[in-house]
Amino acid sequence: MIAVHVAAGLANQMFQYAFSRNLKHKGYNVYIDQTNFKPRKEWAFEFVCLQDAFPNIEIKKMPSWMFHLVYKDTKKWKKLKKWLYRILRIRYIYEERFAYNPDMEKLATWHCIYKGFWQSENYFKDCSDDVKKQFTFLPFDEPQNIDCAARMNAENSVAIHLRKGKDYLESELMGKNLCGADYYMKAISYVKEHIDNPVFYVFTDNPQWVKDHLPKFEYTLVDWNEVSGKRNFRDMQLMTCCKHNIIGNSTYSWWGAWLNPNPDKIVVAPQKWFNAINDFFAIDNVVPENWIKL
Repeated sequence: MIAVHVAAGLANQMFQYAFSRNLKHKGYNVYIDQTNFKPRKEWAFEFVCLQDAFPNIEIKKMPSWMFHLVYKDTKKWKKLKKWLYRILRIRYIYEERFAYNPDMEKLATWHCIYKGFWQSENYFKDCSDDVKKQFTFLPFDEPQNIDCAARMNAENSVAIHLRKGKDYLESELMGKNLCGADYYMKAISYVKEHIDNPVFYVFTDNPQWVKDHLPKFEYTLVDWNEVSGKRNFRDMQLMTCCKHNIIGNSTYSWWGAWLNPNPDKIVVAPQKWFNAINDFFAIDNVVPENWIKL
């Protein structure tokens, strides 16, 4: 059995699931592990699963008793996992660095589980059409979202996403000195130089940060969808309805831009995705080559 561990927030799960689709595309029989991760109570977005947002999703569930050591990382458990591989050929395959590894799929054995972030388009570029089909959202049934999506379709709409919650602002990895006001104003200026009459829509988990840090500019604040809860995907879904995207260093806005179907879209992304706090994060391939890095 080959399994892929899918866990944490929705956007992280999407990368992991897309990685699994590439394995399936290469001919592997792939199962999904959604059982071994225990959501943290303080992070409500971790209770949302792929099936809540995407009715087309195809998940072959791994038996709940399989690969239950995937989150056991002490020396004791690591030794046991090595023993299991030697005796039973049960293998736990971990992402050793955040950077894209083109040989990752070659590590698959007849009885293994993959655990990692897999946050690079390169892991599923060969089956991107399939991934986009899988990530077809649950249709809007809220009048405000229906009306907003129609307006976005009629305008040169630009989604701006700012992840500025306390968890990000205080994070050494994702928050400190990253995606500040200078980045967003440069991105807005770039869009104005390359798009006629852009109409901006701001998505954020911290509207006060936007008011306090960004110079005044004309925009619509999308503040009616829940940030956490079972429908926390609605903001991402609305981002895909815009013609263009300015994203933060957030996988949530990454997917909002990547799933945007406009063939002529401009996507502006930060040059620096995170702070390299250790060797694991020394290199990243998060931002696709055809996006604009500022």
